[in-house]
Amino acid sequence: MRRWLAAALSFGVLLAGCSTPSAAPDAPSPVAATRPPTPSGPTPSLPLARAVASPSVSPVAAQPTLALPTFALQSSAFSDGASLPSAYTCDGAGQSPPLAWTGAPPGTAAFALIEQDTDASGQPFTEWLLYNMPKTVSQLPEAVPPRPLLPNGVQQGTNDQKRIGYLGACPDPGQPPHHIEFSLFAQDSYVTLETGAGYAAVQDALNGHTLAHTQLTALVQR
Repeated sequence: MRRWLAAALSFGVLLAGCSTPSAAPDAPSPVAATRPPTPSGPTPSLPLARAVASPSVSPVAAQPTLALPTFALQSSAFSDGASLPSAYTCDGAGQSPPLAWTGAPPGTAAFALIEQDTDASGQPFTEWLLYNMPKTVSQLPEAVPPRPLLPNGVQQGTNDQKRIGYLGACPDPGQPPHHIEFSLFAQDSYVTLETGAGYAAVQDALNGHTLAHTQLTALVQR
């Protein structure tokens, strides 16, 4: 009996030593994290933004800006700010001086000229008015005749002595030098004026129709 129990125990120990231990359960494989579904379905993965190279730009040479010519009035008889020769005053022949201009702006259709003694008592004294001078006219000769309409189509107005044509400057003797201003206007169109119009009418007609203005000044003292 004892031998049988000893044999049984030895057989049990042998079986226990030959048994293979069971492998540990595999760890669950990691699952990629996903965004929670939206009401319309899973949120799609968005591509990463990539830097895009800017297109190469060829350097452009700077283009020179073409400046428009300056609108200018001048005289061959005197320079701006100089004395007006006596031939063009009441002490001489009292005739108009030669004038010329350049640099009319684009769109000029005609010209107007107003000459005034700006130092006359009370207000500027108008001594010469010309208007609707065609754009082809770029100069006035010396001694323009006192006619309402000149052969080249220029209209002349009435000066402040109620005469048509040029009136030579004639400040009172002993006064400081008077400034005689020749003002030239570039008109964008012809103005509706009869010949012999006065200063106020010419000024009103030019209002809104002047593209550019230039000026030449002379001094007169007696």
